[in-house]
Amino acid sequence: MKEKIKKYKFILLLIPLGIVIRFVDQKVTQDGFLSTNAIADHYLFIAGLVVIVIGLLVAVLYFDQNSNS
Repeated sequence: MKEKIKKYKFILLLIPLGIVIRFVDQKVTQDGFLSTNAIADHYLFIAGLVVIVIGLLVAVLYFDQNSNS
């Protein structure tokens, strides 16, 4: 069982990432999140993207470090 989890652990990373991308896409396109041109909305969007990228980098580095052991 552990071997299957180790083999497909990248899926555990991609599923939440896909959910977050879908949420951001809905907010931007359907809800008109950035259509107001409010600077606070743009800063919130950029900060959210930075947090997502940092989280993704941490997860990838964590999985890479554990796979080298």
